[in-house]
Amino acid sequence: MIKRLFNALPGPLAARIAQSAVIVIVLLVALFFFYEWLGSTFLDTGGGIG
Repeated sequence: MIKRLFNALPGPLAARIAQSAVIVIVLLVALFFFYEWLGSTFLDTGGGIG
């Protein structure tokens, strides 16, 4: 699946590698903010006991 997505990107190999790197970075940043939201919304913020 990942190889198929990589091959679907336009341009030469160097451009596809750069596009892949940008896509991975964007997805990791989105995942970070999703986990931050999830933690602050549904999990204990700490300091409630003690």
